[in-house]
Amino acid sequence: MKVQVNRTVVEIFDGAKSQHAVLRYLVQRHLPQALLGLGQIQDAYGHEIGQDAPLHEGQIIKFKIK
Repeated sequence: MKVQVNRTVVEIFDGAKSQHAVLRYLVQRHLPQALLGLGQIQDAYGHEIGQDAPLHEGQIIKFKIK
């Protein structure tokens, strides 16, 4: 399934959580995976979501460093 993280499309497995999408994003951008623990994940409307939030095809999320 494909989702969008910070305007970058990432392909993840069906049933993936938001943390999986952000990890894939970090790997694609050659950024350290440790950043996952330092940031905040938001939905397309700017509401904070948890790392275990389920995703669906085409969903848009944002990852910001706190």
